[in-house]
Amino acid sequence: MEEGGPFGFNSGTGTVTQWGPNWGLRLGVDFLSWLGLEGRYEGAYLSGNSRAPDVAYLMNGGEAVVRLTIPTPFVRPYFFGGIGYYSVDLLGSSAAQTFSGLNSWRGAGIPMGVGLDIPLSWHVSLAAEATFRFFLKESFSALDDRAGADLTSFTGVVRFRL
Repeated sequence: MEEGGPFGFNSGTGTVTQWGPNWGLRLGVDFLSWLGLEGRYEGAYLSGNSRAPDVAYLMNGGEAVVRLTIPTPFVRPYFFGGIGYYSVDLLGSSAAQTFSGLNSWRGAGIPMGVGLDIPLSWHVSLAAEATFRFFLKESFSALDDRAGADLTSFTGVVRFRL
């Protein structure tokens, strides 16, 4: 988590959390070789660092994105953007949650990012993707130095085409 853009690491809520795993599932339709629509489930787990050691965040979210691909033969760069709804739950004992000054949050966000897709065959491709999720009106903490947060993720993707 970070504040101030996709590269604002170690700011806002990112000052008390550390990197963690993310996972997801996608279902999409390519209408044209350059235009696709995807529904995505995204999850992430971010543990607290030494400033908030006994808490963690668990995020679950749903996203709808439009993916624009440059349809080249061997490597296909793509860009995407859309809308999402996220549930970010603060985990830990109630005493640890109170001490950390952090909050759970539910609300809308805007996922956007870039990727590089490498087709292995007509049915299978591999991709690497960077996603920035701008959370709208987030409220992860009442403390000014921990208040803001957005989420950046780096993901490996395996696509299967029917």
